Amino acid sequence: MNLLDRFFMAVAPGRAMQREKSRTIAMHYRAARLGRRNDGLKASGSDADLASRDRRQVSFYARDMIRNTPFARRVQDVVSGHVVGDGIIPKLQVSTGLPQALQENLRRRGLEMIEEHLDTTAIDKNGLLNLYGLQALAMNTVVESGEVLIRRHRPIGAPLTIPLQLEVLEPEYLDDSRWGGFLDGNEIREGIEYDRESGERVAYWLYTQHPGGEWRPGHNPMTSERVPADEILHLFRVDRPGQTRGISWFTPIAEKLVNADDAEDAHLMRQKIAACFTAFHRLGADGGRERQELGGTLQPGVIMEIANDEEMEFAEPPAVGDYPDFMKNVLRAAAMGIGLTYEALTGDLSGVNFSSARIGRLEMERNISRWQWLMIIPMLLQPLGRWIEEAWIEEEFEEAWDLPGAIRFTWVPPHRILVDPAREFGALREAVRSGFQSRQGVVRQLGLDPERLLAEQQQDKDEADRLGLPFDSDPRADVSRQNANFSDEGSTP
Repeated sequence: MNLLDRFFMAVAPGRAMQREKSRTIAMHYRAARLGRRNDGLKASGSDADLASRDRRQVSFYARDMIRNTPFARRVQDVVSGHVVGDGIIPKLQVSTGLPQALQENLRRRGLEMIEEHLDTTAIDKNGLLNLYGLQALAMNTVVESGEVLIRRHRPIGAPLTIPLQLEVLEPEYLDDSRWGGFLDGNEIREGIEYDRESGERVAYWLYTQHPGGEWRPGHNPMTSERVPADEILHLFRVDRPGQTRGISWFTPIAEKLVNADDAEDAHLMRQKIAACFTAFHRLGADGGRERQELGGTLQPGVIMEIANDEEMEFAEPPAVGDYPDFMKNVLRAAAMGIGLTYEALTGDLSGVNFSSARIGRLEMERNISRWQWLMIIPMLLQPLGRWIEEAWIEEEFEEAWDLPGAIRFTWVPPHRILVDPAREFGALREAVRSGFQSRQGVVRQLGLDPERLLAEQQQDKDEADRLGLPFDSDPRADVSRQNANFSDEGSTP
């Protein structure tokens, strides 16, 4: 024992025993004794929110990277393109306890409401995007800033199918300067108000305009208002227990992407310098004609004239070897850090065959499915479905409904891009025939609405029958041929 240990042993044996126990544990776990070469790691026992206190600064850097770094923009596009795609579409489910005529009427009117309101820019308070564009905008903001707010507006007197509009807000709208108690005893943390007893969110304190924008006449950008929590949807990825806000998805890869972009610029400049080789024409001993002054910058293909008594020296930049391999390794690490494949991030398919592409894609699709079903659908779309139900019932039906759950919206993610349609369609067909999967499930897996598909198929069949056009896609043709062949075989003597 050293001098300090002997001191504790004499005055505080319990403390000395604890020190020895901690030393023994650290001897068995090297990760508890990282040296000075690992100064970048910070051991901290802070909770999820305290550890993410720099979220705003990180999101600002992420936005700048997206504006100026191609691969950062690619990360955002790929994640949003796979999670949302053309849109996660709503599907209306009507309770089977209702009369059949009412069920059909509700389905018809619900489909009309979806096509007239959700599929148009009427759902957007700013009148720019439909529901699926708002989904993509929200997902882009989550990747960039780690979180996004969606505010409900109930316009009165507007010529809308249902009284519902949505507004997507960046997290800067949260007045995180509000911190502490409130009049009724509720607690406010980072602009979010929590009930003092249950701990549930009861309100959000939002700035009346973006604090980083231009001041609008009559609006102070630093003035915030209290908005009830049932008017706000807060979307973010929950990574730790007790987490209340999100952090930019670029956090673990920002440094690598910035350094990779800098390295690419340096390599590009090196190539530009190498291309600037210039020819030098030495003048005669008598001086010849008058020499022009040398310019400040050499250009490719320029012939410069110099005198005999002049010398020019050029720096030879060191060669950068294995540049392609270096960039591949950096971008592979960045792709893994965000949950994508290297091929999806870069578009580089060299050296990839069907098997390796499919294995890598399956891993990425597992992440995509997780982001859909554990984040955007339960935190955004299912509560949004309840908003749509309330607004539709309020607008369409004057009578009070005593049957709870008469209508309900479910959500169908975008279809999965098939790597090999010839093989995968065969596997899906066999799964349905063997009873391992339903036909509706396969249709939803392809990103389609089964009811709309059946309606279109019925319309195609009726139109083909009216015009007398036979198609091989009509299964009745195969059945008719099989029956005809069976009859011919039975009548053969």
